[in-house]
Amino acid sequence: SMQLKYNSKVLVCLILAHCASTSLAASINKAKRSTHDFSTNLALDHSAPQDANSTAKSEWRNHLSLLSEDYLMQFRAVQRLKEATLEHGPLLCMLSAIGVAATLAWRRQSFSDKKKDLKAIPAAVQEAIESAKEEARAAWRKTSQNSHSLSLGELQEALGTAFEGLSFHPTSQSRFGLEDGKAQRQIEIFGENRLTPPERESPWVLLLKQTFGGIFNIMLWMCVACELVLALAMDGDDIVTPIVLSAVIIGSATLQWWTELEAEGMMSALQKMQASCTVTCFRLQREGIVERQVAAELLAVGDIIQLEAGQKVPADLRVLVCSDTTLVDNAALTGESVAEPRSSSAASAEVPLIEARNVVFSGTTVVQGRLLGIVFGTGDETILGQIAAKIRTSRTRSSLEVQIEHFVHLIACVAAAVGCLSLIANIISPHKRSLAEVLENAATAFFAQVPEGLLPTVTVCLMIASRQMAQRNVLVRKIDAVETLGCVGILCSDKTGTLTSGQMTATDFVVPVEEAVDANTANVVLRTSSVGLCVNSETLEERNLARCGILNTSAKPDLSSPGGYQGSPTEVAIMVGCQQVLGSENSAEIEKQYQPVFEIPFNSATKWMLTIHAKEDSKEYTSIIKGAPERVATLCAMDSDMRVSFEATLSTLMGQGKRVLCFAHRTLSEPEDGSTFSGSGPEDANFPMDGYTFAGLV
Repeated sequence: SMQLKYNSKVLVCLILAHCASTSLAASINKAKRSTHDFSTNLALDHSAPQDANSTAKSEWRNHLSLLSEDYLMQFRAVQRLKEATLEHGPLLCMLSAIGVAATLAWRRQSFSDKKKDLKAIPAAVQEAIESAKEEARAAWRKTSQNSHSLSLGELQEALGTAFEGLSFHPTSQSRFGLEDGKAQRQIEIFGENRLTPPERESPWVLLLKQTFGGIFNIMLWMCVACELVLALAMDGDDIVTPIVLSAVIIGSATLQWWTELEAEGMMSALQKMQASCTVTCFRLQREGIVERQVAAELLAVGDIIQLEAGQKVPADLRVLVCSDTTLVDNAALTGESVAEPRSSSAASAEVPLIEARNVVFSGTTVVQGRLLGIVFGTGDETILGQIAAKIRTSRTRSSLEVQIEHFVHLIACVAAAVGCLSLIANIISPHKRSLAEVLENAATAFFAQVPEGLLPTVTVCLMIASRQMAQRNVLVRKIDAVETLGCVGILCSDKTGTLTSGQMTATDFVVPVEEAVDANTANVVLRTSSVGLCVNSETLEERNLARCGILNTSAKPDLSSPGGYQGSPTEVAIMVGCQQVLGSENSAEIEKQYQPVFEIPFNSATKWMLTIHAKEDSKEYTSIIKGAPERVATLCAMDSDMRVSFEATLSTLMGQGKRVLCFAHRTLSEPEDGSTFSGSGPEDANFPMDGYTFAGLV
């Protein structure tokens, strides 16, 4: 029995000692891991000042050494207790346990005090890091305002981005772009490339405001309160009126709240449908440049990206390299429907940033050409982000709100005056009335002035109007705005892009056809046909014109919309119209038969675009030119009658307000010297640029 008790005590002491030592060992390991993680993060963050960084590290090490000493002292004490339990009797173990317990209690209190100081160190370091980031952001804001006038060397020094060998097709010797590590640090400093969403109130708070907010609602609820007091506290018999009035108020508020909440949900759904696009970004690694597709939100200040025709600009960019015919649609910022050219040369410091030709802004679209640009503004730091921040203020009240508020104030004054006068008249009346009768008469006089049906009437009318607007593809976020739009008598605008959709449609095909004069002679005349009537056309002339339109184009397939195209509205309209005419013979088959080998892009000086295509299984080439009719016609072989008909048809179409483009083609052979095709116009081209065959007008 004594031996069993002895063994039980030893077993209990061993279990306690083992638990204590295991707990302390786990605590030490946890402290080491947290210290290592914090030190790693601190070492990776180079945005903090060096002095703050080094000071924080030294303080952290000092506290860590003290903490480690405490842990190790307690751990050794418990280990000795385990050894003593095995070698000596229970009495000595009990005395040792009491001593260890006292030591642990004292050390625990000491450790708690040090732990509080230890928590303050990461907070201080984090504060220093955030302060350094804010200083970096403020410094770059000043520099970014002049980013259009900085040279490449100044940009490289400011952003730390390499610019060696800038090109659309980088070679093994090219060294440009950001390193992945630095890009991540830039994102930590400037944040992700997304606009900060406006703060939204809870839907239930909005419902309460709709139900109980506003002077008119307060007056109606006062009527309900008085009716309830009369019915419940003063033995009244009309309990139906306050219930019906309450139902009307709550129903009207709920209808308006639900309509606006539904519109808000539709707006949110539309924003989510605009999925994050990816752009071609060049990142620098040890083995060289890596071209990768990066989500727009993950672009960092200093990234070099490439944009093609039809792509949306994801951030504010300084143009580094661009084609001669690069055009950008700035309608999202300025409302101008005409695309503006861009260049890569540095602008003057006197030119405002918004007017610089070597900068493209977030939200705009590249409609022609391609460019390499360096990101200098992301998220809220972009011009679009600054505009969004300015319009996050309180919403301007509609004219209906102003008029109703004025009317309600007038009604409130009249109702209050009539109610007070009725109350005074009942009190001083020779005919003595009870308190309930006095209050009932005063409340009745007050209620008679309040138009209880105004709120549901206005709400239902506006809801009907908003539903009718929805049928016309107009989304009404605030139903009060419907009345404001209804008050408009004349809309004045100096920009076509503000009121139009920015889309064009090919409406007519004009092709030369032979018309018999008699049995032996025929004249060539121009025949105008609607594109809608040319679908799956079997006419050789119309199919020939459609092939020219498909081959000579800068429109690209839209990967996000199967069967769609992206590019300038004119190019897309021609491509879609030609596809309708050809029907089953799609553009992929035609492009396979006629491989492009040379191109002279459109420019404002020549006003035409030329492409040369190699015929499949043939040594001949086909040259196609498209552009302004008056320019292309000078390169075509036309007789006098044909030219008169051409000018008359052109005058008719342009008189209808239509944009007209001319197509022509001719067959070429290889250059005599065996070289490739080259040149930029009739003056320096190494192939003939006259004698073209007129294909038609679109």
